[in-house]
Order: sequence, then structure tokens, then C-alpha cells
Amino acid sequence: MRGRKAGSGDGERAAIAAALERARREDGLSQDALARTLGSSQANISKLLRGRHTPRPELEAAIRSYLGGRHKGAALPSEAWTRRLLAACERSQAFRDVVDAALLLVNENEYPDRT
Repeated sequence: MRGRKAGSGDGERAAIAAALERARREDGLSQDALARTLGSSQANISKLLRGRHTPRPELEAAIRSYLGGRHKGAALPSEAWTRRLLAACERSQAFRDVVDAALLLVNENEYPDRT
């Protein structure tokens, strides 16, 4: 079953597309990365961002959650994401060093009095 095509929800579809595109760019995500975040495909996200597709209810819920969660602080990463990150750290010491440096910077910015 495919998502709904263009119809009476053109204004809402355009608003969702604009908000999602803005969030994607602000978060520095590719369409593919956004698709993985939302549990969709890059092709589907591309259609959504161009306003050519209305998401199914499950994807719409994921989009609303993603957009809503962006301003409430960092959401906890998924278990799958955490496993991939740990595996990448085990494979590459250079990658682990970058992650460690990033975490130090984040902690310094969040807790400046602890440094």
C-alpha cells in the first residue's frame, strides 16, 4: 500500500515538507539519514520534501515526533544507533578519538563550571 497522493491536503503537505526540509538542513542530515531516522526510504522522503506525497499515518507520526523532539532537548538514541556507534568505535581508534573529543566539547558547553 502506497502513501496518499496529492489532493485536498496540499497546504498541510506543503507545511510538513517545509518544516521537515528546514529541520533536515538544520540538523545536517542527508535525505538518506533522515529516511533512516524516520523509518522510511530516501525516495519516499524526497517525494515528501518536494510536496509530491502525503505520508501514511505511521510516517506522519514519526515526522511529528522528530519535529517535536528537536526543541525539547536531545532525544535518547535508539539501541540500534548506539550499537552502530560502539561498533564503529571498536573498529577505528581515530573515530573513537573524534567521538571522545566531541563528548568533551559537549560536556564543557553543558557544564562550564566543571572544567
